[in-house]
Amino acid sequence: MDLFSRIAKSYDKIIPPFDLSTILGSITLVEDKPILDLGGGTGRVAVMFESHVNGCILIDRSFEMLSQAKRKSASIMLVQGVGETLPFRKDSIPQIFANDTLHHIKMQNETIEQCSKILSSQGLLIVREFDPKHWRTFFIILFEKILLFGSKFLSPQSLEEMCKKYNFTVEWERLTKSTYLLKAKKIA
Repeated sequence: MDLFSRIAKSYDKIIPPFDLSTILGSITLVEDKPILDLGGGTGRVAVMFESHVNGCILIDRSFEMLSQAKRKSASIMLVQGVGETLPFRKDSIPQIFANDTLHHIKMQNETIEQCSKILSSQGLLIVREFDPKHWRTFFIILFEKILLFGSKFLSPQSLEEMCKKYNFTVEWERLTKSTYLLKAKKIA
């Protein structure tokens, strides 16, 4: 059992609250289409998206985290899986959101490639991550090393280059001093 499975019941108490309004000020969601919450864990972000889109799909590798998400909302579709082998048809998902997730994924290139494959034409991949070049992120990196997460944090520039390899146009912005929001649009 991995650490996320062990802390699933207390995860929402440990992690700081999520501010969706900041994200919504920077992106335009397709309201009549569903969104995929990649690595969505306990569903704390997915439940916030529900009133902004037409359906939410949450994928996470931890069954225990998905069990917590199920308690929050019966309308979120829950899928157990990993980013590098997303179980969706090609060109079938219009928008994907990954919050504080990518650095936990060991096969990051393969995950971005999978996102490109399943996104529909002009689909949007939205990634909120911590910038490893900022001093505040140092404490998160240290904490995750102590917990043996094996995390790999990408700078916004590194993630931009990775996304461009897989048929995306990319723009990013700083959300806070230590976090950024990357928007990658799939080229038709």
